[in-house]
Amino acid sequence: MRLLSRLFRRRKPRLLGVLLCYNDGDILANSIEALLESGHEIVVWDHGSDDTTPQVLDRYNRYFRERRFIPREVDFYGLYQAMSENLLRSHVASFDWVTWPDQDEIPEGPDRSRPYTSFVEEVLESEHSWVRFHNFNFWFTSADDPAVSDPVKRVRHYALFPDCAPRIRAWRASATNIRVFNHNPPEGTPWPEPFCLRHYPMRDLAQMRRRLEKDRAGLERDGANYHYENMKRAEQRLIIPPSSLHLDDGVSDLDPSPVFNWREIYGHGPSR
Repeated sequence: MRLLSRLFRRRKPRLLGVLLCYNDGDILANSIEALLESGHEIVVWDHGSDDTTPQVLDRYNRYFRERRFIPREVDFYGLYQAMSENLLRSHVASFDWVTWPDQDEIPEGPDRSRPYTSFVEEVLESEHSWVRFHNFNFWFTSADDPAVSDPVKRVRHYALFPDCAPRIRAWRASATNIRVFNHNPPEGTPWPEPFCLRHYPMRDLAQMRRRLEKDRAGLERDGANYHYENMKRAEQRLIIPPSSLHLDDGVSDLDPSPVFNWREIYGHGPSR
């Protein structure tokens, strides 16, 4: 392990970003740029998007290590396994680290004292293999300025979702396994301190309705992805006042105090 640590001090680790995309074109550029700015090469699959996603990908095409169009007819529930097999077969041997957020998520370190990649390098110099993330849900509110087109700049109210499914979004490339919606642990042991994930599932009223009525419609299966059906049953419940959430100033550390109960929004699965 000491030899491995010395090797990482002599060279910067190679980082691979992974994105599975479907109809979140308004925020996709933010997700791509966050990975590029933190030194990741990117593998991206577009699962049949019919919004602006293809045009966004075209703008960044020269930066992608791999870009693939997956027809919408391919079962969503098989995508994570297919991508995992692709990474194991074609990519992970060339990299030290994998960061695989959802297309509406931006990873950060445990705090904002230094960049994400600085914390990644610390994990790589350790005996640990993977990172779990705190899921900070950012949600549109009446305080958002509709004149601001960039959703990350516009949507600044948030709260921690502490009892969601585990957000395991980054790991040593050598620890890569078959992913199950990025909730299952990779090989090895976890870094003891969770990192932070800025998650932007609902960015304005129109986007929320499109996501529930079209983009995520019909996904529930065997108790998975039940929350979209729960949310469709009571739209008014999904309108959250800004006073119920924290405000991100972009500088201070994200506040983990549980000011909002996200189960009021998402509900519970059929077994609860």
